[in-house]
Amino acid sequence: MVYYFKANVTSQNEYDDFALDTASSEHIIYMGRDKIENDPLIHKSHPKNLWFHVDKHSSAHLYLQLSHEQQSTKFEDLQLDENLLQQIAQLTKANSIKANKLNNITIIYTPVDNLRSDGLMDTGTVTFVNPQKIKRVHVAKKENSIVNKLNRTKTEISTEQFVKEQEEVLREWQRKQKEELRKAEQRAKEEAKLHLQQKQFNKDPYADMFTEENLRGSSNEFRNENWVEEEFW
Repeated sequence: MVYYFKANVTSQNEYDDFALDTASSEHIIYMGRDKIENDPLIHKSHPKNLWFHVDKHSSAHLYLQLSHEQQSTKFEDLQLDENLLQQIAQLTKANSIKANKLNNITIIYTPVDNLRSDGLMDTGTVTFVNPQKIKRVHVAKKENSIVNKLNRTKTEISTEQFVKEQEEVLREWQRKQKEELRKAEQRAKEEAKLHLQQKQFNKDPYADMFTEENLRGSSNEFRNENWVEEEFW
């Protein structure tokens, strides 16, 4: 089974304590019921989703489902809301027998595609493709109110259903990536064409003056009989 949690983040105008213009966003966090689910979650989660774990202590593996825009952002450039990070960090801490009793612990997170797991490791054990591709969140102490609020949103689905949903998300992401690539290539072709035209113009800025259309327009042969009067009005 796979457990799902909903983290709500509300933001408002930081320059106005009485601002009514607030925005709320909902974020999906998920985790396996036990370590048996860790392997399918590692291998079937969207490769750009984020994996969370207590640093230097045993804990559950938690994941954050990213939006398409976030999935398209480099991990190094990805900026998550601090409130959201604290909610995930608190839930991760709460799902560690030892770390849940400690203060001042660290939660690490990295993209799923930076995880390495194979048959030679214990179930659910991972290493990192790039150990430098990790970010950290400090948790000073346990905040039961945060954990309790998240637990009230908890739902569960079968591992099979989870795999099906993640595969659908991945297909949609790949489709959008291809479409964005096609548009980028089209823009590049148009820009290259404009660049070539500008380059040719810079070499011969008077070339357009001698086109058949311009020559016809400047020839007296094709002017009407009142052209002098019209030109000087």
